[in-house]
Amino acid sequence: MKKFLPSLLLMGSVACSSNQRMNDYSQPESQSDLAPKSSTIQPQPQPLLSKTPSMSLNLLSSSGPNRQVLPSEPSNFMTLMGQNGALLTVWALAKRNWLWAYPNIYSQDFGNIRNWKMEPGKHREYFRFVNQSLGTCVEAYGNGLIHDICSLDKLAQEFELLPTDSGAVVIKSVSQGRCVTYNPVSTTFYSTVTLSVCDGATEPSRDQTWYLAPPVLEATAVN
Repeated sequence: MKKFLPSLLLMGSVACSSNQRMNDYSQPESQSDLAPKSSTIQPQPQPLLSKTPSMSLNLLSSSGPNRQVLPSEPSNFMTLMGQNGALLTVWALAKRNWLWAYPNIYSQDFGNIRNWKMEPGKHREYFRFVNQSLGTCVEAYGNGLIHDICSLDKLAQEFELLPTDSGAVVIKSVSQGRCVTYNPVSTTFYSTVTLSVCDGATEPSRDQTWYLAPPVLEATAVN
């Protein structure tokens, strides 16, 4: 178990490709992945709801729930990476779909939907996470996380970062009082992301520690 450190205010930006999916790897089960507004079901991997062309890097802004801004530098974004190297990511592009954690090697075609921008929430001590490609926000929902239209009035989109003595953080949902959890040892190519009691667990079946890591960007080999 990781020891939580005193509360921390993170200042400044954290330093921190197409939207097709890898067809050669494990395909989640069928059924709609869309989270009904009244459901508290456990997240289950589901098929892609929409396939859209590659998107521009123009993103949504931090100054309002749905206002557009000029293209942002990659340094404004980051990944949320588990200890097993899996990155928190959108999978189905339609709003109100569950989030998952995929290793970089199995999600290269996901592109910038694996990158997030950390912004102040409505309440000063909390944060929200905005997706680089879609402009949607991480939202606590039922027993897991979805992505939905950003709104500063949604407490479910605010999170508290609890530092640990390992350099990682535990991400706590303000609305639910539970922490973002994943299974670091998985028999699939992805990890399931859920919300559970905050205890800083670091076990094979459940882990709550995340690293604020650089964004994943398309690289060009230099001869």
